[in-house]
Amino acid sequence: MLSWLNSLRNVKQTPDRAGLCISHDSISLVQANPASHADAFSLTHSLQAATNSPEQALELLKNWVSELGLQHAGVILTLEQEAFELIQMDKPDVPDADLKAATHWKLQEYLEYPVTEAISDIFEVPEGRHGHSNQLFVAVARRSLLEKRIKLIRDAGLKPTYIDIAQLAMRNLIEGRLQTSDTVGIVHFHPNDSRLYICRNSQFYITRVINLGLNSLITDDEMQQLQLVDQFSLEVQRTMDYYDSHFGQSPVRQLHFVDRSGQLNWLPDAVTNMLGIKASRVDMPQNTNQQNLVQPDQTPLAWGGLIGRLNR
Repeated sequence: MLSWLNSLRNVKQTPDRAGLCISHDSISLVQANPASHADAFSLTHSLQAATNSPEQALELLKNWVSELGLQHAGVILTLEQEAFELIQMDKPDVPDADLKAATHWKLQEYLEYPVTEAISDIFEVPEGRHGHSNQLFVAVARRSLLEKRIKLIRDAGLKPTYIDIAQLAMRNLIEGRLQTSDTVGIVHFHPNDSRLYICRNSQFYITRVINLGLNSLITDDEMQQLQLVDQFSLEVQRTMDYYDSHFGQSPVRQLHFVDRSGQLNWLPDAVTNMLGIKASRVDMPQNTNQQNLVQPDQTPLAWGGLIGRLNR
């Protein structure tokens, strides 16, 4: 959970029962069970819709807030990967109290826009094969983008409390829903590519883009499936090899697929046979507003961001 909202003004802390992901062409909202529920991490509602404009997104969100009785509820906003950059850099040689400011200033070497227009936050890269890491992950986004999304959330009657990012939301899904101490790879499928995240317990290690997505992988042709699983498994194996060589931690024992299309049922067993590790689908609730799935499906990010807050 990052602290970007500390850089924005007038944020009030309220109980968090909703998670939200907003992109330039879609919006996803999830609502969790009450804290007293036996499974407080499960969802009572999962809403999703395509949008053509910020005005349409606001109108949709207002309607959902009214329908679900979420007026003034705390909400976690998760940023999809296109909304920010995650940069890995050496830790500046400054006191810990100055670390965030020094890292932010160093971003001018990486960004294509003025660092004064950026909001950033940091978290440590896990220790590697050679011991303690002297590197940081720096998540950075344009201030103007965050302010527009925060304004939309407030105008809809919600109270934004935290901002999270895709990598940590996927880690939260593993930690909160899968409840395993194994090192896990989790794959989030998009139309034209897939995002592989490797995590263990509360640690996020790496993410890689695999250039095979739903448009390629959805097929009933068995010969084509054989070719696709070979390509897909090769990219997964390369990522796992990099993880093993760089971090030297417990190897990936499980692979989980985040896909609500229902059209990749052939893939887990095929990957298991190819790589020799357990592969399965993450059980995700379908949309409760009876909408067809919008792709890319950002609902898992909204859910993962919310789980991260409920865990704390």
